[in-house]
Amino acid sequence: MAAHSTRSTKPASDVNPAALNRTLAEIRRTVPSIASLQVGDGSQVAGRFYGANISSVFQPWRAPGSEEMVAVEAYARSRSKKGEGLSPWHLLADTAADSDLVALDRLCRTVHALNYFTVAKNQPPLVLNVDARLLQAVPERHGEFFGKVLNLLGVSPANIVIEIRTIHQFDLTRLRQILASYRRYGFAVAVNAEGTLHARSLAELLRPELLMLSAMGFSPDELHRQVISLASSRVKIAVKLIETDEMANAMRAAGADWVQGHFFGNPCASAAAKLTAES
Repeated sequence: MAAHSTRSTKPASDVNPAALNRTLAEIRRTVPSIASLQVGDGSQVAGRFYGANISSVFQPWRAPGSEEMVAVEAYARSRSKKGEGLSPWHLLADTAADSDLVALDRLCRTVHALNYFTVAKNQPPLVLNVDARLLQAVPERHGEFFGKVLNLLGVSPANIVIEIRTIHQFDLTRLRQILASYRRYGFAVAVNAEGTLHARSLAELLRPELLMLSAMGFSPDELHRQVISLASSRVKIAVKLIETDEMANAMRAAGADWVQGHFFGNPCASAAAKLTAES
């Protein structure tokens, strides 16, 4: 399998600036807590948080052995006096107030949705990760707020995959409540697993739409065995951090459903639709 080369791309030029500004005005009016949105270069939307600009980069998820882009994951980046290109979560200490955590999370997801879906409505699903601290800070109705933002954009929550990265902090009852809430508002849910036994347990007890595994620290043969062992789980398997041809071939042979890593495409600050131009 030949490695994918990643070409630099320019910001999207097919965004209607007037329509985008009308959308931002409607969000500011309807959702006052997300009032710091602004349009920057190339019609990219950014948000302001504690003196930093919050923007988006996007990385593709692909089907093993093909060029098909099955989803795109968004990551937040910040620019401030403390540095550029960093995750915005460095702006908050571990002791940050719950209200700040919630505000930053909501701002990031709104920025990502605007930068992704205002280019074209028929994009592949957008994957957005949620940290465990944020899930703890919101006691109930997970997905309600973001559903309102998507409604303003004319986007169905079915086009979003909510990725829960750290789940060992929750008991089973709490996890089921969180997943049920997101699904009630129309979102698909992915959970991160740490090894085969953990993945099997999550698949059986939670039935997520997607199980996510990391290739970090495993050889191609080891990860191949992990994915093969999960074939009976009847849950889609996504593997991230794939960096080599050998690992990519192992995931194709094992039957993984989604794969991601620098081997398949680097995070790109350009509008997500331009990722399809990579080869």
